[in-house]
Amino acid sequence: MADPLAWRDDAACRGEDLRLFYGPGDGERPRETTEQKEARVAEAKSICAVCTVRAECLEWHITVTATQYGVAGGLDEDERKAYRRRQMRRTREERKAS
Repeated sequence: MADPLAWRDDAACRGEDLRLFYGPGDGERPRETTEQKEARVAEAKSICAVCTVRAECLEWHITVTATQYGVAGGLDEDERKAYRRRQMRRTREERKAS
């Protein structure tokens, strides 16, 4: 049986510091300022933008970890929530149409 997470081997973020995608959050560092967070998120998204498995990453995070914080699949948590709502709305509309 194939590993359903094998796509992670090809992820552009592989080997990057996870704090780039999820923030410091370790209690050892001072809290990020709004400007620092925005810069960090932009840098993380720039890595996602060139990733060959971005769609697989986004789908996995939407399906498995929808409430998780940070950047995944090129979207932050708020963007993933909105994306998921749009998917659910589209699914409902398709069911009504059939």
